[in-house]
Amino acid sequence: MANFVARLIGAAACGVALLSTASAQTYPTRPVTMIVPFAPGGPADVLGRLVGQKMSEDLGQQVIVENRPGANTILGAQVAAKAKPDGYTILLAIDGTLVMNQFLYSKLAYDPAKDFDPVALIALIPSALIANVKTPVNTLKDVIDAEKAKPGTFQVGVSTPTSQVAAGLLNMLAGINMTMVNYSGGNTQITGLMAGDIPLGHESVNVSLPLYRDKQIKIIALTGRERSKLAPELPVVSETFPSFDMGIWQSVVVPTGTPKPIVDRLFASLQKAMSSPDLREKLLAAGIEPTISKSPEEFRDFIRSQSEVRAKVIKAIGMKLD
Repeated sequence: MANFVARLIGAAACGVALLSTASAQTYPTRPVTMIVPFAPGGPADVLGRLVGQKMSEDLGQQVIVENRPGANTILGAQVAAKAKPDGYTILLAIDGTLVMNQFLYSKLAYDPAKDFDPVALIALIPSALIANVKTPVNTLKDVIDAEKAKPGTFQVGVSTPTSQVAAGLLNMLAGINMTMVNYSGGNTQITGLMAGDIPLGHESVNVSLPLYRDKQIKIIALTGRERSKLAPELPVVSETFPSFDMGIWQSVVVPTGTPKPIVDRLFASLQKAMSSPDLREKLLAAGIEPTISKSPEEFRDFIRSQSEVRAKVIKAIGMKLD
């Protein structure tokens, strides 16, 4: 009897596997919804729509962008986490969604590790350590030397969780303690910095670069691991501190349990999209640096390493959002 039951269970499992394989081979047969946890018009929305268009061409089915803004991407992530894991709902997720929210909120309505399977890292939006044009520093070394010589010399503006963690990590690695000044948004921070209310700030490159090129602010360094294609002439913090990698990143994930062949099909479609010259040109013009991870597995490792670093900083600076 036990052998008979075991055979039945085995046969059922094989049947499920065959059905999953068959559905993956014909996937997709209807439109795919890409949840973008931001309002229309911002960088994430631009990225989602441009990538979605390319994926539509490749998949033979429309990729429809559904904006679900709110609560630091939590609302959109909740919807995606509860979706059927069949490849017809995908989520455009940022570093906050997959890494930082779990450490910033005491209770989170989704579990980034358990509720999502990684597909691909697709874009980088490095932030910049910026300065008022009259601030007497031009390099990261200048900033660190001045702060060490006279602690409390600098205040640094922050307007997002990522920028606050970036400022905290720089303090930790450099052995300094610049005071963070919280702003409700990037525009408010930029206005304060240009008015001389604060000497330094952290802001995304798509906001900072035009002002830098118009000589309205200084850029001390960018926060990505490598020099950015958006401004290869600018140094990055990791040239001084190799472990520093604190830019904003964008990715695609799916609900956990999505069949592996479908995940692989989505990855291949994203890989093709992100190698498209016209898409790359449009993204760079929007201040977004296109990239693509080598595989879903590599992206999973990237998430894990980012989680380890950011968790330490968040704990060290006592940062909470609830």
